[in-house]
Amino acid sequence: MNPIIEVLQTKDFKKLWFIGTTGMSMRWIEQIALGFYVYKITQDEFLVGLVFFFRNIPMLIFGAFIGVLSDEFNKKNILKATLIMTTIVYFCLTISSLLGQLNYFQICFGAFAAGLAWSFDFPIRRSLLSEIVDRRLYPSAIGVDMTSSNIARVIGPIFAGIVLQQVTLLPIYLFGTLLFFMAFIACSKVSDRPLLKNKHSSSIKFLSKDLLEGIKYIFQSRTLITVLVVTIIMNSLVFTYQSQLSVIVQNNLTDLPIILGVLAALEGLGATFGTLLIANFPFKRGIMIFLSGSFLFGFCIMAFAFSQSITLSIILMILGGFGMAGFGTLQSILIISSADQKIRGRVLGILAITIGTQPIGAFLLGYFSREYGSATALKYSIFFALILLTFVTLLQLRKQSN
Repeated sequence: MNPIIEVLQTKDFKKLWFIGTTGMSMRWIEQIALGFYVYKITQDEFLVGLVFFFRNIPMLIFGAFIGVLSDEFNKKNILKATLIMTTIVYFCLTISSLLGQLNYFQICFGAFAAGLAWSFDFPIRRSLLSEIVDRRLYPSAIGVDMTSSNIARVIGPIFAGIVLQQVTLLPIYLFGTLLFFMAFIACSKVSDRPLLKNKHSSSIKFLSKDLLEGIKYIFQSRTLITVLVVTIIMNSLVFTYQSQLSVIVQNNLTDLPIILGVLAALEGLGATFGTLLIANFPFKRGIMIFLSGSFLFGFCIMAFAFSQSITLSIILMILGGFGMAGFGTLQSILIISSADQKIRGRVLGILAITIGTQPIGAFLLGYFSREYGSATALKYSIFFALILLTFVTLLQLRKQSN
């Protein structure tokens, strides 16, 4: 039987898949909508970057401890609580938008709440996925999950581009309220799973100790160290482009929000096809695919920052999507397959911290974008990232040759 079909027939997989798709849909809708809207009303690159700082900082602050909690407490209940709280926040923002009272502070608060939901979803839902499928199906399960995420990256930006023709966030927040509530219902129907207790009790006082155990475990694996180092490089220096994407498009290409949405969607389209390839073919040299994908994505986004042609930008975003597939899919596969189940939540939590370095990069990129322009600041940021990736790749090749 095809491994993808086996995964889809696994109990509870579709529910967790739906939860992830809703979260990723809103992530990419907001990615386009918030950047475009804030730059339109402020014309300030730094204030745009600051919104994305609040959007991503929860992953850095809470990521590892959420991973520990997912090892010690009921994952389903944690995820349910997160989803219903996010629903309430989005509902409040919807009412504020409807009454014409929405301001920059509220936008930042909503971005923080959405980021908090993502910081819970990433380690907890991925850990649950690894528990419900056989180990041999990990690549296919992650591939299918990433495919739905990438489809959301296609649909979400286009939806945002259409809605933003009216320069309002009301439909965005209303749609988010409905999506997160449906995700809460789906999570409620996920079967309860036995908790694999560690030797410590589940008292909060053991969280720091458990976190240190996760760090020690990571340093025993070359693969885990490489994945986490590259994740820091990509998130702090490359993926920060998302915070200035709307600014670059408006300054270099066009101020039409639908074109901005289409360009972001094309990256998702390339990532979708790339992920499907990875899901169907078991690669033995996953770490090199991971590194190659990182290089390809970084190069394409750096070239995109130079581009003043919509046609060239389209090509670069599609190719960049293939690179993103190599990075994103293999990142999860390598982490899950390299970590024991009892400590997997902690490892994914520490991965969340490395992903959480993005707001620091977004904050700095926003500052330098205000001083030198978004395109120039992004070029230097990614160029430095490519130098670091070259160094990591050379070390990896040296280890493999020994």
